[in-house]
Amino acid sequence: MPEANVLYSVTAAVVLGLVAWVAVVLKTAKEPWARAPVAVARTEDVAIEADADAEEKADAEDKADAKADAKADAKVDAKVDEAEAKADDAKA
Repeated sequence: MPEANVLYSVTAAVVLGLVAWVAVVLKTAKEPWARAPVAVARTEDVAIEADADAEEKADAEDKADAKADAKADAKVDAKVDEAEAKADDAKA
C-alpha cells in the first residue's frame, strides 16, 4: 500500500515539526519561575511578629499621647496658678 508510506512520512514530519517547535518555544520562553515572587507566603511566625510590632508601635503612640497630655495639663495648671496669683495681687 503506497498510501500508508505517505501517511507515515507525513506523520513523522508533523511530529518532528512539533518537537522542533516545542524546543524553540522552551528555549525562547521567559522564565517566570526564575524571578522573585511578588507575594510572600505568610506563616504563623510572621503574623505573630507583625502583631508584636504593631502592639509595640501602639504602646509607643499611647505613651507619646500621655506625655503630650501631661505637658498640656501642666501648661494649663501653670496659667491657672498665674491667673490666681494675679487675682490675689489685685485684691491686696
